[in-house]
Amino acid sequence: MELLIPGLILVALMIWASTRIKKNAAAAFDAETVDTEQFVIRKPEGFLHVLNDDSGLAFRSYSKEFGKVGNKDVRRATIEIEKHADTKLDTLKTQVETAEEIESFEAYKDADEKAAWMYSKNIVDGGEYKVIRKLVTRGNTVWEVRGAVLMDDQDDVSQEIEAVLESAQVK
Repeated sequence: MELLIPGLILVALMIWASTRIKKNAAAAFDAETVDTEQFVIRKPEGFLHVLNDDSGLAFRSYSKEFGKVGNKDVRRATIEIEKHADTKLDTLKTQVETAEEIESFEAYKDADEKAAWMYSKNIVDGGEYKVIRKLVTRGNTVWEVRGAVLMDDQDDVSQEIEAVLESAQVK
């Protein structure tokens, strides 16, 4: 009998902790606005913002859903922001052209900002991806806001990725 009451309390605490962990995990995939000193981006629902990331990217997010590449499950889509210091827009365009099949490149100038949209196809580990890039210059730095979607899933996700990239603002 002396063990029954502490045992019940322990079980109740475990249930409470488990429920709280599940709620927090589900909330991580909610839509949110990520606002840093360098940029602002609206992460869509169903994507997880990777914190404490050692990839060297300024921002990294991936979809909750998976797609198939051969027998492997891979993330259906990713959204990333990469800072290219001491780089020009044309140099970055040339680098991408050597690695991927460019579908279109649309440069524009808005005030003092030189920017571009780039659409391409890329093959990674046997999976074919549609890659959408928004390139924005700030001085001698080019910010690359990039979204990649498995080709099989592009109809479902591409418009959402484009909206996210449009919402991205470099400060």
